[in-house]
Amino acid sequence: MLQLKNKKKIYFYLFSFLFLSTITNDDLKKNFDQNFLIKDIIIQNSSDDLKNIILNNTKYLLTKNIFYLDKQELTDNLKYLNFLENISINKKYLSTIKINAKKTDFIATTYINLKKYYVGSNGEFISSRKINYEKDLPVIFGNFKIANFQILKEELSDNKINQNEIIKYYFHKNERWDLYFKNNIIIKLPKNNIGDALKIYNEFNKINKINSSMIVDLRISNRVILKNE
Repeated sequence: MLQLKNKKKIYFYLFSFLFLSTITNDDLKKNFDQNFLIKDIIIQNSSDDLKNIILNNTKYLLTKNIFYLDKQELTDNLKYLNFLENISINKKYLSTIKINAKKTDFIATTYINLKKYYVGSNGEFISSRKINYEKDLPVIFGNFKIANFQILKEELSDNKINQNEIIKYYFHKNERWDLYFKNNIIIKLPKNNIGDALKIYNEFNKINKINSSMIVDLRISNRVILKNE
């Protein structure tokens, strides 16, 4: 009886060996690839228009094997869409990719070589050909760096200047700013000590309410010079 059982085991192992030996490496690879194909790409925490843009730029992943997906490489590829920030990629086995991404805040527009760009709070110049933005934004003129502009915005915020009333910024070659407001007031800022100049402006404006259509020159330290536009 024991010999019969051993013979059955031997036959089973022999049959298994013969069966497995008929499966080639190519067959195994083919089965592996088919079982782990990416079928779904889920975009999370994004608006519908942003989801469509991301999907159009990642649809090439469909039918690729999820195991071969390099998350860092995909993140780097998505950085071509430089209006995105906080990008994260997660694999959900067997066949789903989840992408989290946020659109950066657009804080101004500018023109480079006669082409329109949005200025992103992420420190990027974003071509208007990549994404459409319909809300009104202030326009920046001059050859500026976004870091310069962000420093200016911080100074304006610290000194309670209503930036929603600013329609235009002009950055001069000597690296100072002019601000153009909706009520036609123009403020000429100094190159340095912007915060101090704005404090003097606020103190002066409390006592002597500045009317519209005035040029306010703050370039000389501790002085407010008014001119008719």
